[in-house]
Amino acid sequence: MQFIQSRDDDGRDCMHEEIEDNEKRSTASSSLPNDVVEEIFIRLPVKTLIRFKSLSKQWSLRIKSHSFAEKHLNMARSYQVNHPSLMLFPSQITNTEVEFQPFCLEGRRPLSDTQLSFPLGFLGWIQSSNSCDGLFCIQSSKSTYVVNPATRWFRPLPLSRYQILNPTNVPWKVGITAALVKAVHYKLVLLYNSFHISPNEGVTTCEVFDFRANAWRYLTSTPNHSISSTKPESADGSLFWFTELYNYYEINVIAFDIHTEKFRLLPKFHPVTSNSLHYHYHCSMCILDDRLCILATTSILEKKFWRLKSSEDMWEKIFTIDYLSTPLSWIPYEFWWRPVTMWKKNKMLLSHPCSGNLVILNLQTRSVRIIDIRSHTDCMPYFESLISHI
Repeated sequence: MQFIQSRDDDGRDCMHEEIEDNEKRSTASSSLPNDVVEEIFIRLPVKTLIRFKSLSKQWSLRIKSHSFAEKHLNMARSYQVNHPSLMLFPSQITNTEVEFQPFCLEGRRPLSDTQLSFPLGFLGWIQSSNSCDGLFCIQSSKSTYVVNPATRWFRPLPLSRYQILNPTNVPWKVGITAALVKAVHYKLVLLYNSFHISPNEGVTTCEVFDFRANAWRYLTSTPNHSISSTKPESADGSLFWFTELYNYYEINVIAFDIHTEKFRLLPKFHPVTSNSLHYHYHCSMCILDDRLCILATTSILEKKFWRLKSSEDMWEKIFTIDYLSTPLSWIPYEFWWRPVTMWKKNKMLLSHPCSGNLVILNLQTRSVRIIDIRSHTDCMPYFESLISHI
């Protein structure tokens, strides 16, 4: 490659003039008002922002700031309402590595995976929480991590008392569940059935991890109902669990206020009738518009959605799906369908891990679009965030 240097009529070097023009263009972007730069940045993907940190010290300080991370989070959360994306978890987690699989729902395509190695590894039982501001808790009998797949940041946590006392496995009746939530600060809530392992300690035990103190603490007031092993949901400042099935015909919902740290038992979401006893067990939770909803299969023909009126602790039926009138009935094991998310008021995503399918159901036309993802065992709403180092 050869550079040719020439001169114009007044004797100046053309090459030097071009360099000066390039320098002016490169500094023009940094002369934009700070609020304009920030409005542009909060709309960019996390991976792009991470690359931008190496281009400018000023940009790096801005992107690393807690206030910017919160603004970026609010923008991502509002975008998620009408443009949902998911996180798919693989069918198997190895001893030290987890592969995170983001999925674009509108384009119905997987995004670039993130594979992370965890030095303490995983052993025995392994479970993951739902996403909270782009963060997950992954827990096993020997380790607990909070992780942000987008930034590749993770933090190991000390073992809970349950992990210390049960280092290898989880008895079937224990129903241990973990939930990562945010009140004023982030909390990790661990609720499990202690009656089966420590009869003198009550029916359930709740441990809460304080990220500022880096320690677990106990709640003295816990539910007097055993909980099921289904993953809890979080909405409108509360966590929700199903209770264990009692004699095959009664199931309740327990709520935990993440601000006051008090439990309460919610009213039943529909009258139990003799025709619905056998199917009453087949219920699943989801969060729609930051409200708790329950999909209850009360007969083989119907699936009813109930929504919690949070201000009144009352239930309202919002719609019914005639199962046989939709293509959902083409896929066997009808009780495996679970709601994941809803957007644009009439589109609902359902998961069917048994067959490896995701289904977009249009509630107005009753039409469906089937997405075949055979590798996933769990999926949940997810959006990228910069929140790290909690």
